[in-house]
Amino acid sequence: MKSSGFTLIELLVTIAVMSIIATIAVPGFQGMMAQNQLAGDYNVVLSGLNQARSEAIKRREEVRFQVTASAPWSYRVRLADDSVISIRSGRGQVSVTETEITFDQLGRREDCDPTCTISVDRTGAGRLELQVSTTGRIGKPTS
Repeated sequence: MKSSGFTLIELLVTIAVMSIIATIAVPGFQGMMAQNQLAGDYNVVLSGLNQARSEAIKRREEVRFQVTASAPWSYRVRLADDSVISIRSGRGQVSVTETEITFDQLGRREDCDPTCTISVDRTGAGRLELQVSTTGRIGKPTS
């Protein structure tokens, strides 16, 4: 008499193989998630800087971009009279260097140290940096 289905041994071997595969895959998946979150927060800061610069050019007045490093980090784009154009907050365990950058009416950077670099850092995923040149150009720092 033939019976269809799985034997107990076949089922246990399948579960053992699946648990081994899951044990190998989970750390890689967590690292990928951390890198994606880092890239997402980097892009949020980048879009905020670009918004501040374009608002300064559009309105023909000074606009400040301010990053606060408190948890969760956030940024504000403000006009010269301290009215807020936009506020955005970050997520999770990503840390950002606290910085304030002012763009003049031509979109040039005003008061900032010579390098004017913002770092976005996440444990387990690394660090990404943004640099604002004296002309207001925003990009990755040149090594």
